[in-house]
Amino acid sequence: MPAHPPKKTPSGRSPVAVARRALAAWHRVAPLVRTSRLKLTLLVVCSLLAGLAEAGLLAVVGAIAGALSHGSDQVTVGVGPASMSASVTVMILAGVVGAVVRGALQVLLAFLPASMSAQAVADLRRRLFDAFVAAGWPVKATERDGHFQSLMTTHVNAASFAIINIGTGISVSLVFLTLLVSAFVLSLPAALLLTVASAGIFMLLRPLARRLRRHAAALSAENIEYSKGVQEVVLMAEETEVFGTSRSYLDSFHRLIDGIRQPMLRTRFLAQAVPSLYQSVALLLLVLALGVISVIGLDQLATLAAVVLILLRALTYGQQIQTSVTALDERLPFMHRLADAIERYRSQPRQDGERPLPDRIDRVAMRGVHYAYDGGQDVLRNVTFTVSRGETIGVAGPSGAGKSSLIQLLLRLRTPARGTVEVNGTDVRAFRREDWQRRVAYVPQTPQLIWGTVAENIRFYRPHLTQEQLEAAARRAQIHDDIMSWPQGYDTIVGQRASAVSGGQRQRLCLARALADDPEILVLDEPTSALDVRSEALVKGSLHDLKGTITMFLVGHRLSTLSFCDRIMVVAGGCLDAFAPPAELSATNPFFREVTELTRRQTSA
Repeated sequence: MPAHPPKKTPSGRSPVAVARRALAAWHRVAPLVRTSRLKLTLLVVCSLLAGLAEAGLLAVVGAIAGALSHGSDQVTVGVGPASMSASVTVMILAGVVGAVVRGALQVLLAFLPASMSAQAVADLRRRLFDAFVAAGWPVKATERDGHFQSLMTTHVNAASFAIINIGTGISVSLVFLTLLVSAFVLSLPAALLLTVASAGIFMLLRPLARRLRRHAAALSAENIEYSKGVQEVVLMAEETEVFGTSRSYLDSFHRLIDGIRQPMLRTRFLAQAVPSLYQSVALLLLVLALGVISVIGLDQLATLAAVVLILLRALTYGQQIQTSVTALDERLPFMHRLADAIERYRSQPRQDGERPLPDRIDRVAMRGVHYAYDGGQDVLRNVTFTVSRGETIGVAGPSGAGKSSLIQLLLRLRTPARGTVEVNGTDVRAFRREDWQRRVAYVPQTPQLIWGTVAENIRFYRPHLTQEQLEAAARRAQIHDDIMSWPQGYDTIVGQRASAVSGGQRQRLCLARALADDPEILVLDEPTSALDVRSEALVKGSLHDLKGTITMFLVGHRLSTLSFCDRIMVVAGGCLDAFAPPAELSATNPFFREVTELTRRQTSA
């Protein structure tokens, strides 16, 4: 999925333009997270109070320093035309109280963005997951391995840190402004110098920040590719163990690692360098400001000390603002990519209907169905047939003929471009998908197990299924005896690569999963293609027992798999080339006759 394109603006972008860009990114992500108004209000209030507490504390410290330098027991704090006097002891106690209050406020200011960020992680992951699950199969089918995983981890984490940056930026900006106002009240020249210095620093370092943003966008894209590569390593571990890890294989993954190295180096370097440069320039400007103040002349040492301290702290907060903006620049591409993904998933939801499915599925039919992928050529053309309740239908044809597309249309994974898939004469799109999912089951060619118990694998997140239903389904799938022979029976932990479960057992577990909710339609894709003789015999036995009790569609290349079917549809070149009983096809259909002859030769050999 392409990265969100950076907005093109003239060189020399102002801080205002940067703030607008950050605000645009926030507006895309903010609706996806629950941002508490109370927390935002507390953040603003606490920031203002923290700024006032710090300004007051610095004024008291400066006044105490001035009084001690003159050997005076009285400390006078002047705020513009007003002033307040007290003993050194009282002022020190006031300073202690101010420091404690400021510390408590700073702790709260650290907690609030962290709390908002943690909530954002949970919200974004939930929204992303829900959007992905609710998306139509055409969207999921084009998702490359590792892409969704990267969005759920790297990109959500980056977005959550961006929220911390936003919260911290709001906080330090308000403290900065409070200190600026305090400096203005104490000394107009110092306030003007501070304003000019801060603006100058921002403008000076913006080119580096723009460069950081470009490298961050590149890092986001490379992270996606890296996650896909890692996922592929896991999925292909068995094959690479057999074929060996050649130099070419190692180099291909090393290139993914190296692809991240350069943008990560540049991003991390600039993320550290920009705040450090800001601090160095701020200190230089502070020295220059002090020189100007000394030339202008401030007779009161206490006021001068307070202005210097406030100026120093304000510039420190200015550095933190720059740090927050820099970090936000680094994470904006991740936020945009995350928002793009959620919008993409939501824009293509699963098709659903409003009517309940009839009590009995008596007929399943296709009427003039056409289908094409992404606006390309039709892979299915004018497919029309009717299947009655209890029939066992075989689906045969050469590779690439359109069998998988036909099955996906039957399962409502895809929607015809033209024509209809019908149940009892009604377009299936009119019926509730939830009803369809309970009455139609599927056994894929490659069985997939979740890491959990045998019972959890057969139940597959359907809590209404009882243990008795699970065991009954296992018996129908010829796997119950195998399960009972395992040490923990139905509580045995299995998974995609659990050594205790063979390929045939995985296939039969998936068949039990499909049968557990007593479906009326069962679709099986090459159910015996990768099984040993014994497992194939067991699966065939299960299918023979099911024949006549439910409507079955079997996709297969082996004649032995299809020979017991009532009728077989031959799909060739995207069309329904023939649809008849096996004996009739052997005499009339060239493709089926060829398959029959090849099967006889293999058997005789």
